[in-house]
Amino acid sequence: MQRRQLLTLASLLATALPGRAQTAPEPAEPWQERPELQALFGQHNTVGTLVVFDTATRRWQVVNAARAYERFIPASTFKIPNTLIALDTGEAIDDRHPYAWDGQRRWLDDWNRDQTLTSAFRVSAVWVYQDIARHVGAARMQRYLQAMRYGNARIGPRLDSFWLDGDLRISAVEQVEFLRRLNEGRLPLAARTLELGKRVMLREQAKDGAWRLYAKTGWANDVKPAVGWYVGWLERADGTACSFALNLEMRRDALAPQREAIARAMLRELGLLD
Repeated sequence: MQRRQLLTLASLLATALPGRAQTAPEPAEPWQERPELQALFGQHNTVGTLVVFDTATRRWQVVNAARAYERFIPASTFKIPNTLIALDTGEAIDDRHPYAWDGQRRWLDDWNRDQTLTSAFRVSAVWVYQDIARHVGAARMQRYLQAMRYGNARIGPRLDSFWLDGDLRISAVEQVEFLRRLNEGRLPLAARTLELGKRVMLREQAKDGAWRLYAKTGWANDVKPAVGWYVGWLERADGTACSFALNLEMRRDALAPQREAIARAMLRELGLLD
């Protein structure tokens, strides 16, 4: 009965609310809400959502189902598809593809140097990914977003900032669906693209080899309220994966490190991370 109620709620949210995602998790798969974990957002005086899909159990879990379907600007989490597009089009040759710094001083010191595709992803160097978008071009970028079914797939008129202050929007559910398709090899991308992309996105691995974590943060300040993201997936040694997406209201700058911290705490509570 609980599962049926949650699926009904998900369907209503997906179809009835403006700006919300128009798809819901596959009805054949269990969908469980975890309201007890919302306290972790409350401890930091903010609101947010976490969506998780585990290929081992074929089960969805969600914290704050209403917000899970609300679309937000992806900010730097768009570096995940942007990296894949760069590799698939050949605009980046591999994970070590070089990008020469233009000498312009930007607000983060780590950006003010030559980069590779991997280093740019890790330090979230906006200028590198703006350069990638300009080289990919509007037509190819639009085709890839539509083919990958990434959020509302709208790039609008600003090719080099549509994921920061433009028209692109995506929900936590859609982020997880996108990452799930990535893990299951169902994105319209070459196998080499996926292999190299994972090298770029690897953030951490367990010392015993039990899992690898691939993830990206995001922070959109040009929208009100500001939104923070932490999205990615855990790949286990047995080949199964757990995709997740967290977003929250960035009510103060001090919440920046809490994006990852809250996500990790919730994943531990769900028994998905040591």
